[in-house]
Amino acid sequence: MAKRRQPKTPKNHSPLTAAGGGSTPGNGGKKKAGRPKSQKRARKEAQEDLEEQHLTNLIFGGTATNHTGVHDDDDDDDALQTGPKTAQVDEEQFTFQIDRTGLPSADEIETENSPVVEDSDGGHRERRNDDDDDADADSSASGAQADAPAWEDPDDVEITLLESSNRLKKLRKSREETKALSGPELEQRLRDRYEQSTKATARTDWASAVVREYKDEDEAAENLFSTSSSLLASSTNRLPPNILTVVRCPDANQSDPNHAVVQAVHFHPASDPDQPLMLTAGLDKTLRFFQVGEEKSQKIHGIHFPKLPIYNASFLGSTGNVVVSGRRSFFYIYDAVAGKVDLVPRIMGREEKSWEKHAVSPDGRLIAFMGNDGYIVLVDAHTKHWIGDLKLNGSVRAIAFSPDGKYIVASGSDGDIYRWDIHSRRCIERFSNNDGTITSSLAVSAKTLAVGAESGVVNLYSEYASRESKSPLKSIMNLRTSADQVRFNHDGQILAMSTRRERDGLKLLHVPSKTVFSNWPTNKTPLKYVWSMDFSPQSRFLAIGNDKGKCILYKLNHYSQR
Repeated sequence: MAKRRQPKTPKNHSPLTAAGGGSTPGNGGKKKAGRPKSQKRARKEAQEDLEEQHLTNLIFGGTATNHTGVHDDDDDDDALQTGPKTAQVDEEQFTFQIDRTGLPSADEIETENSPVVEDSDGGHRERRNDDDDDADADSSASGAQADAPAWEDPDDVEITLLESSNRLKKLRKSREETKALSGPELEQRLRDRYEQSTKATARTDWASAVVREYKDEDEAAENLFSTSSSLLASSTNRLPPNILTVVRCPDANQSDPNHAVVQAVHFHPASDPDQPLMLTAGLDKTLRFFQVGEEKSQKIHGIHFPKLPIYNASFLGSTGNVVVSGRRSFFYIYDAVAGKVDLVPRIMGREEKSWEKHAVSPDGRLIAFMGNDGYIVLVDAHTKHWIGDLKLNGSVRAIAFSPDGKYIVASGSDGDIYRWDIHSRRCIERFSNNDGTITSSLAVSAKTLAVGAESGVVNLYSEYASRESKSPLKSIMNLRTSADQVRFNHDGQILAMSTRRERDGLKLLHVPSKTVFSNWPTNKTPLKYVWSMDFSPQSRFLAIGNDKGKCILYKLNHYSQR
């Protein structure tokens, strides 16, 4: 009986395919019977044991194990042929190399530079380079997300009102500021406030100093040793306390002295600091102009007003115009350049019969007259027309403009200090002077307000203090009678105080230290009764008008050597 020939197994036959019931050319497409379940379970457990052993070898070291799986006995030849090659590939793939040099490998550098994205299951995978447009779009989107903040606090953008807390009012840039600030703006204001406070106590400008760049080292050395001055930072702008060096010069009006009390002395604010232009005026009805010098003062010209005993005269800003007033219902504006006199017979809408006291804004556009019943009358210097009023509760005794020309400070018989905004014509601040008596004079610098009273006390207030906590920085009691005049010099380091009721009644205060200069003036200084005074531009000269018609001139050496 002839034996049936068994079909040969094709070379590409896989035991897994046969186990899964796949068809082969030899059986005509019929499915082969599957293996028992116990054998499948054994194969699965054996494969899991191999994988576990392989992972153990990878972690703790050891020979890499072939984990291609368990094959049938019928396919041992195929497994022997494919097994070593697969084991070699797997060993190369899972073999680790330890680098103890501390430098990253090329693969690590490439991995760190490549962007990392998060999978949907929470894991991380490396983003591979792809030419697809979607991949580029995803990459740009991930870059934008990296630049954006990871988290924002809603309280940071919540509006903070400065007027809601007294402690935050010091952060205002101006007294009329009432706008709300956001969180970032408030943070910037606090940083600026801290920088200002630290500058007052310690020098921090070295941290932001601009270093000049030189072309070579020789040029830098030449500039460093080309002068014999000290290499340390100088403090020429800082006025030393206690001692003030002054030199008396010939009287400013020596060529043509006044024939009565010198009621007004005023320097032109835009004149030459070395030879400034000065005016004097008094009850002799004559306005005189002088060019002041250290060796000699020369008279420029003068003009006589027959019907007006002059009580006050002031330059209108940097122009050549002068406002002249007295105890009359009219006043004059004199153009010193063109020699033209404009008579203002009266202020329309007002019934005052005396305009003896006035103040002029720094830009010369506004004149503030003291009116009746507590009114401050504002007049435009160009049109000579009345433009508005400011009202005090008591009678007006003193007026002063702030250095920036934005505010008017006034006081009177009630002893309260008023501050008005010129543009809005509103009173933005009011507080009581600590002295309690009638105010007789006012002066304002960039940082300090000086209030003179009829008791002779001069109180200094900070311009940055809030009105709720307005208390004097210092009370000066060196004058025994009414403080009729107070005046700051150009940088606010000297405050001149005088009285008309006491002989030689003049004192100079060193504002930074709040102390009166002890060496000048003395009992032998020939001041007589002081009626007027003024500092020249850059404070190189101090002019003092007295009851004898003289304008005494002194040179301040500290400002002359700058």
